[in-house]
Amino acid sequence: MYRQNNPVKNFVLLALLALPGLVSAKSSDAEQPIYIEADQVEIRDREGLSIYRGNVHIVQGTLRINGDEIRIRSSDQGLQKVSVAGKPATFIQLTDLDEEISAQGEEMEYLAKDNLLILDRHAVLVQRDNRFTGEHIVYNTQTNVVKAGPADESDSPGNTAPPRVTITIMPEKAADKAATTNSAAPQKPETEKK
Repeated sequence: MYRQNNPVKNFVLLALLALPGLVSAKSSDAEQPIYIEADQVEIRDREGLSIYRGNVHIVQGTLRINGDEIRIRSSDQGLQKVSVAGKPATFIQLTDLDEEISAQGEEMEYLAKDNLLILDRHAVLVQRDNRFTGEHIVYNTQTNVVKAGPADESDSPGNTAPPRVTITIMPEKAADKAATTNSAAPQKPETEKK
């Protein structure tokens, strides 16, 4: 006897497995309810695809994902991919140490099997006041390895130089001070102060 799968139940199960696994998530987030708001939803249960369109907001505990469109693909093996598009698409979550991790880009993609968060076009990744910006950022959520640069050679046609990567790394003292004063601006060196 064939049993029809419940698409809403399948999505909730998928989201519980997937979303808290992004980055170094606060472990209690997986135990929190998931709230989703969108202008439209399309669930293709047989394809393992859920599509949310129009000012999409997903909240689970400290996790916040916002975008114009969010696609979640799963299979019998579980979550495959989460794609978020927006101007910008954003991701914010606290870790178990209550440190905020945030990411944004016009396109974000999480590849569950590879533990990769891929940010494209106007990409920004911030963790503990350290900031990476570029056109293409790949963050391994398991190893905490960040790679940034142009997405491919076609990003800089002709003799045009590819967009550069910028990195701001806060010293531990300044990062601690910035965290307590809620200021993300880098402190000027002592020799430059008047």
